[in-house]
Amino acid sequence: MGLTNLAASLRERGFDVKILDGAALSLSCEEVAQLTIKKNPDFVGLTAVTSSIGNTSKVASLIKEHLNKVKIIIGGPHFTAIPEKTLQLYPQFDIGCFGESDYTISELISSLTAGKDLRQVKGLFLRENGNLLFTGLRERVRDLDNLPFPAWDLLPNLAKYYCPPVHTLKKIPASMLVTSRGCPGQCIFCDRSMFGNNVSFYSASYVMAMIKNLYQNYGIREIQFRDDNFVAIKKRLMELCNLLITEKLDIVWTCMGRADMINPEMLNMMKRAGCWQIWYGIESGSQKVLDVINKKITLEEIKKAVLETEKAGIEPCATFIIGHPTETEDSINATIKFSLSLPLKEAHFSFMTPFPGSLLYEKAGEFGTFNNDWKMLSGWFPVFVPKELTEDKLVFFNKQAFRKFYFRPRIVLSYLKKIKTLTHLRIYLNGFLALLEFLIKGRESNRM
Repeated sequence: MGLTNLAASLRERGFDVKILDGAALSLSCEEVAQLTIKKNPDFVGLTAVTSSIGNTSKVASLIKEHLNKVKIIIGGPHFTAIPEKTLQLYPQFDIGCFGESDYTISELISSLTAGKDLRQVKGLFLRENGNLLFTGLRERVRDLDNLPFPAWDLLPNLAKYYCPPVHTLKKIPASMLVTSRGCPGQCIFCDRSMFGNNVSFYSASYVMAMIKNLYQNYGIREIQFRDDNFVAIKKRLMELCNLLITEKLDIVWTCMGRADMINPEMLNMMKRAGCWQIWYGIESGSQKVLDVINKKITLEEIKKAVLETEKAGIEPCATFIIGHPTETEDSINATIKFSLSLPLKEAHFSFMTPFPGSLLYEKAGEFGTFNNDWKMLSGWFPVFVPKELTEDKLVFFNKQAFRKFYFRPRIVLSYLKKIKTLTHLRIYLNGFLALLEFLIKGRESNRM
């Protein structure tokens, strides 16, 4: 939603705005640059996560080759995490927007258009005489209801290009929605440079208005809420559930949440309101590891939440991480065993990745070796290797975790039950073949 929020803020100020989502449209860097150049814009705004900052800088360079006077503005989570280093490495970025930029971007473009002093705009990194100048922190956006409605109309076909993987859905068309910013958790692997530990959120009525807009104008029938912790604000959650029940929309939804912030009352209300699946960030089956990463939760709390979720008629799912600081073979085996002991419907196992902006990014060297190659920081590669393990062992255990979890009769049968049409059969067969290829690929080189 980031781009649609910024576009809405600019449009509210009277600016003509276009969004080109190269990732959604599967465009190359050259194609993104060419399409941008054809528009001959006065200003170009780019956003990037850490793994994509290299490609983003390439797009900026290609644009500069043809529009050398255009101001290129960089923002997003990667830049906010390490702004100075990013601008030092990539001179093609003229200006950086630090943190939330809903108000920063509109003030910046207004000032540029009017020829005003940019040093008066909070939240910017500027280039001055070969040096970098930070104009100062901008106060967080506390009440998201004060922001204009996201400019979804500027995106390509919402149902076609922003639909989550079909095998994760009950209904289509579907879309993702973020209704809050920040998480109260203090896990050492999470990037908190953008929002810190303070949670800001849209009210239940505002979220309901967004849902109705997606439902009525875009035909959306399922929503995946991608908030870091959708259940963090109980009062808002219960209000939203009541609104969904009252409106009686033909819509279902899923979300992510912390296991220690849920209870049967919330779960039963969520079920009534159309929630059919919740993803919990469990991370590890070792209490020692959970304490090291500052998860501030116990295995018993996790187990209780998962069982209560299943009892409420909602599918419990979980994310796990392989390769935590202080991780050993025993703790990884404990994680795999724990994942198999719970009535989880789905599970994902990623590699520990010290993202810029996280505490672990600064301290990774104390716990093992860290390959700080930005393009590799996605969670899909074993860039961090704890002292007691090797890269090959991490890859081996990652595949073993997937294999042991998914190649069980209960899980296989649950997927077979989902097959209602030939389309479903094709989707799940392709997914199975992709998983099989992932598990087999490199098996010999990673066998212990």
